[in-house]
Amino acid sequence: MFGVRSLAIAFGCITACTIVGNEGAPSPATTLNETVFRCRVEPILARQCSFNACHGNPGSPLRIYTPGKLRAATPANIDDAIAALTEAEQHANFVSAAGFNFGLTSVDDNWLLRKPLPAREGGYEHKGGAIYTGGSDPQYVAIRLWLTGMGTCP
Repeated sequence: MFGVRSLAIAFGCITACTIVGNEGAPSPATTLNETVFRCRVEPILARQCSFNACHGNPGSPLRIYTPGKLRAATPANIDDAIAALTEAEQHANFVSAAGFNFGLTSVDDNWLLRKPLPAREGGYEHKGGAIYTGGSDPQYVAIRLWLTGMGTCP
């Protein structure tokens, strides 16, 4: 009859064909305000994080486009390199940052907040060093307000 190996192969073939249905999760970008990101958060990320060796690198999980640094398309000349960001680049910055809000149970666990905090304040080791001085740092507060949906633009 069938040996153990034959049964294992048959079972594997049957279960390999099982269809698994996963509910789609909403994109974090749909729950965050892009206007507030552009006026409050993007300037912080551009100023603090967009260096070529850091998040101004196309391979970085948090990738930030900025004039004079990383651009979505290779600039043809210096004027193109330093031109204001395109709509597509600004939206790409928003989507990149919003992605860090996926699947969190607490906004305070967001890597945009925790990674650049000093270790004494509950931060993780950030290769570029601490960016915020603590939880009351204005940059930290601005990003936290955006993540909680309470940020506003002037």
